[in-house]
Amino acid sequence: MRTSRFKIFVRATVIVFIIYMMIAWAWNSMTNSNFWKPWEMAIAAAVSVLFYGGFSWFVTNFGMGLFFGRNPEYRAYRNSGGDPFFDSLPWLFNPDSETVRQSGMVEPDTDFVPPASWQFHCPQCNARVQHRVDVCWNCRYGQDSDNSAYFDRYGDVRPPEISEEKWAEIKERQNG
Repeated sequence: MRTSRFKIFVRATVIVFIIYMMIAWAWNSMTNSNFWKPWEMAIAAAVSVLFYGGFSWFVTNFGMGLFFGRNPEYRAYRNSGGDPFFDSLPWLFNPDSETVRQSGMVEPDTDFVPPASWQFHCPQCNARVQHRVDVCWNCRYGQDSDNSAYFDRYGDVRPPEISEEKWAEIKERQNG
């Protein structure tokens, strides 16, 4: 599951607060004063993260929507809870793994390690699989030819590695 946006905001505020406190400590030490106080730095950190983070979030989401808004894979990513701004933040702010950032689900914990070339994920348990519509090695999803979780997750988008004929057959089974 993805880290909540509120937790990411709190992490960012704490990090900025620490940076501001170091600057305030340096300033107060050099001037031998108590000009910057901790509560002022906390407010400044929260306002800075809200203002600059909010502006960055808006620009990122607006730009990605403008460039990729009609792309079915981008829409599926957004429908699964993905956010291009929060998912692109560095680990310090967003500790989610790349798998969680792309799919919103945690990859299963097992001894079997799928090859790195398996870039797709099971829509049921999120294990890496070789093809987008495939029988999952972990949860056996797709074994009974029920691909409803795939269609729920990706919509009616045909994966490029599946031929038109095979796709029509999969859709026939799904609708039939």
